[in-house]
Amino acid sequence: MSLESLKERILSDAENEAETLVAAAEKKAEAIEAEAREEAAKNREREEAEVAERIRALEEGSAATVRLESKKFNLKERRRVIDTVYERALQSLFALSEKESTELLLRLLKAYAEEGDKVSLSEDYPYPAAAEKAVVKAGYKLSSARAKIKGGFYLYGKKCDRDVSYEALLREDREEYQAELAAKIFRT
Repeated sequence: MSLESLKERILSDAENEAETLVAAAEKKAEAIEAEAREEAAKNREREEAEVAERIRALEEGSAATVRLESKKFNLKERRRVIDTVYERALQSLFALSEKESTELLLRLLKAYAEEGDKVSLSEDYPYPAAAEKAVVKAGYKLSSARAKIKGGFYLYGKKCDRDVSYEALLREDREEYQAELAAKIFRT
């Protein structure tokens, strides 16, 4: 087998594996989204009943006050649903299989690590032995100290340090996609 065909085979296998992981992630995302929609519908029914009660109680008040209270309550419930979606996403990351977890670790290292960075796994990393082997095999330095973060790892670099914890990644995702997610869930 020539070096070129070996490279092509490795690339092909990696692409197939990536497609499988993406499909699995999309399936999980659809399930989370469906569950969030269901929960949002239940919350909406409960919210509508509570809002109706508040309206009756505030009939003597101004219409603007009632609308403001309703919107504040609605926003609070929407935030709670979005919080739940991201809490479940964090749980899903911790529930990854050893293979999926290791693959995610390597992809994150490739995306965020720079030459000379030292990797410190989180204290609660689900598969520390497999992760340590993968980090060393990938050519990165491994810190014996564990980072006090939720999942993932922390990179200590020459120029800067980076928090690549599951919590930090989800926080970043939330900042970028929260409005889009809310629009899908609540159909606003």
